[in-house]
Amino acid sequence: MARIELQPLPHREALEYFRSKGFAHPDQRFSYLDVWREEHARNFVVAKGMQEDVLRAIRDEIDRALAEGRTLAEFQQDLAPRLQKLGWWGKAQIEDPVTAEIEEVQLGSMRRLRTIFDTNMRTAHAAGHWAAIQRTKRAFPYLHYIQIQRPTKRHDHARFHDKIWHVDDPIWLRIYPPNGYFCGCVVIQRTEGWMRRNSRTVDEMIDLEEEEWTHPRSGEVFQVPGGVDPGFDGNPGAAWLDIRRDWERMTPDLPASSRDFERGIIEGLRLRRLSDARETLVITDADSRPVRQYTARADQPNMVRFGFDEVPRGGSLLHSHVNETSLSVEDIDALHFSGARSITAIAPGGSIWRATRGNELPRQHVGAFLDRALGQFRSELAALPPENGRSVFQHALMLWLERKGVITYSYRMSDRNRQLFARQADLIRSLTE
Repeated sequence: MARIELQPLPHREALEYFRSKGFAHPDQRFSYLDVWREEHARNFVVAKGMQEDVLRAIRDEIDRALAEGRTLAEFQQDLAPRLQKLGWWGKAQIEDPVTAEIEEVQLGSMRRLRTIFDTNMRTAHAAGHWAAIQRTKRAFPYLHYIQIQRPTKRHDHARFHDKIWHVDDPIWLRIYPPNGYFCGCVVIQRTEGWMRRNSRTVDEMIDLEEEEWTHPRSGEVFQVPGGVDPGFDGNPGAAWLDIRRDWERMTPDLPASSRDFERGIIEGLRLRRLSDARETLVITDADSRPVRQYTARADQPNMVRFGFDEVPRGGSLLHSHVNETSLSVEDIDALHFSGARSITAIAPGGSIWRATRGNELPRQHVGAFLDRALGQFRSELAALPPENGRSVFQHALMLWLERKGVITYSYRMSDRNRQLFARQADLIRSLTE
């Protein structure tokens, strides 16, 4: 009998969280304090990783570790020679961009790689777990804080151990683990049935014993829960999933009730997509109430089929995207020929693309853009990695269609997309002129 090799499955939510990040600005790479709290949910940084090629090498290996379930030893074995070849190893004299002082600092070492690996892996898995918690919180409405009992446990975290609070309790925005470097604490989801069987009730709120902490780089004063390392007193998953402010900005055409309904729908679509690599479409009526839902087939994960006559006049089309690209030609056709007022797509990394109907029909203007883009800029687009090329192309197309009066276009970008478009600003400008 042939031997079956079982391979670990990647934590899809953790991967999407990590891959949505951009890179911290070069002036924010000297100290681990330069990227602070929720900023870590948006941008990747390694202290003293000033060189772009060094930062990319480290990021690539963390991505590989998340995708393939690689161990610390494998991470160190493959990354150390690359960093040594790039000259990022041992001690070095580096200028602090904030103070302009030259300091002797530690670059790469096996010990540093352990810290980099552990912190990024724990944080990505915690953020991915938070997405799963939000998706399943109706069935598992409670979180149970567990401190793993081991010789190296943090005694400061013992007061959180075995406490249970509701998923939506704001305490999880302050003490959701990890709560420090190498923190091994976890949360476990609990059901109503588990609570009854174990005679448990929600614990009373505890005093977080917050203490003032002055940021040594900025001078700002923060309140940090006692026992929690400064900078870990947040919830990276919650910061990653939060779209409220940008959604308000993107939907000035919607009454407040419709805005709230549609935000809830796209938040749910994103959570569903994070656990399933297929697109899902929700059709609403004119009051933004869902009337139909379709999910793509497994063999065509980025294609949802529906009839234009199924969309109520003035309704909305809201769907998830498999990747981070903007709206497509098919999306704009669906908007104009279905009678919908708007179409919105949300990507796993948090990019949101929204178009409302204009006065012009799309076909003539789409054709003109395709002739221009593929005639004059084919080589520039082809030189980009395929997904980056599609992202640039589709974003430029939407900007073009807005200029021609076909749509009104609004968007929220992950930092990774924002930085891609900033690097390709000249190409996007040329495509849309």
